[in-house]
Amino acid sequence: MATFEGKERRRVRRYPAVELRASLRRKKGLIGNQWVEVHASDFSHLGACIDVDFELAAGDSVTLQFDFKMEVGPIVIDKVPGSVRHVKNLGNLRRCGVQFDDRLDAKVRDQLKRVESLLARSLSVADRIQKRG
Repeated sequence: MATFEGKERRRVRRYPAVELRASLRRKKGLIGNQWVEVHASDFSHLGACIDVDFELAAGDSVTLQFDFKMEVGPIVIDKVPGSVRHVKNLGNLRRCGVQFDDRLDAKVRDQLKRVESLLARSLSVADRIQKRG
């Protein structure tokens, strides 16, 4: 879990997002939008940590899309609104903590919880395999 000067700021544990692809909608001009692929380094049903190569600031509103790849087929969650809570510069990249909107549709919230559960199980299996190795 991310810490800031030794203090945990997240309300729930986030899981490594190894099999999760994410995109962020960027405004382009007055009427256009563009989806840009970003790296999601961790994820929970309340938020995610993303790495971007463009300017974002704490307080910015964002819209994300997630694509969780599975053998039985993908789980795609469209248009998840959130806000950037903090930004850390990492050279050319910015690591951004995004908190999802508290007023998400129940269906979207359930999908986010399902992906979190699948990531947790995946991590648990990986941990067991590593301990046996």
